[in-house]
Amino acid sequence: MKVKTKFYGEVEVAPEEIIHFPAGLPGFEEDKEYHFIQHEDSVFGCLQSCRQAETAFIVLSPFIICPDYDFELTATNQKELGLSKLEEVLVLAVVTIPPGKPEEATVNLQAPIVINQTMKKGMQVILSDSGYPLRCPLWTKQTSSSVAAAK
Repeated sequence: MKVKTKFYGEVEVAPEEIIHFPAGLPGFEEDKEYHFIQHEDSVFGCLQSCRQAETAFIVLSPFIICPDYDFELTATNQKELGLSKLEEVLVLAVVTIPPGKPEEATVNLQAPIVINQTMKKGMQVILSDSGYPLRCPLWTKQTSSSVAAAK
């Protein structure tokens, strides 16, 4: 099927590549089918609605921002996603870029998008008591001491 996208024009999407969000995403409950687009040379991806070209989310792995990012899915969430193995899971975080201010971009670590890559089912999970920020700065200024410590 052909999908009109916000950032990539029209793309061809095979039916087996469509990710189903039975409950939609918070605020976008009517959009239940998405396509994940990510180029090999980029940490950023796009979760694109198959129904509306303007509904697209810039996403990245939260582990890039927070290497020790960790949370547990409830048994109900695991069942809804049909998860049986950790290898099936893709976790994404939504990036927000204020218009004209890319240096102020943030990442939502409080509500990851969890996808079963085998079953092509997804959901956004709200981690309200996790302590993870809703708006974690994407770009941080590193001092020479923090760069040295990271080596």
